[in-house]
Amino acid sequence: MSGKENFKFKILDFKDLERVMEIERLSNPTPWSIGSFIDCINSNYQNILLIKQEETIGFCISTINFTESHLLNISVHPEFRSQGMGQLLLNKSEQDAKKKGVSDIFLEVRDSNEKAIEFYKKNNYKNVGKRKNYYRLSQGREDGLIFTKHMNLSSLESISRFSLFFLRKMLNFNRG
Repeated sequence: MSGKENFKFKILDFKDLERVMEIERLSNPTPWSIGSFIDCINSNYQNILLIKQEETIGFCISTINFTESHLLNISVHPEFRSQGMGQLLLNKSEQDAKKKGVSDIFLEVRDSNEKAIEFYKKNNYKNVGKRKNYYRLSQGREDGLIFTKHMNLSSLESISRFSLFFLRKMLNFNRG
């Protein structure tokens, strides 16, 4: 991928919601509501945007709970797909999670989403189960496959990184 230096990351903010909703509607047969994205912002999830020339072209949303992360949603605008943008987002999300002490990442993917399944397998995610009827469709439901990736952190390293992350968060919170 050429021109990678033209991309930057930023944290999702309320002013970004219109564009994020556009990408979500173009990416998901049953898109999240704007309320779901607002909840992610208000809950301080790991909300990453990928920006090219001041335009949001993708996003990745994850929760961080101690040493585990749950990748909830990753989407790239159709005009930028198959160009490595999803890879940039996933790499950034994994790097940030690892800095926070995450040792395991979990996600669900639609059973019919072959491109996403291939993408996660290429990135060393392992299929560990299935959630029956997990995804709502316009008509009926679809199974969700559960994938996980171990980040190769020792328990001590994971707890140490999480403790530092938590301490920094508390210090910033106390500053107002």
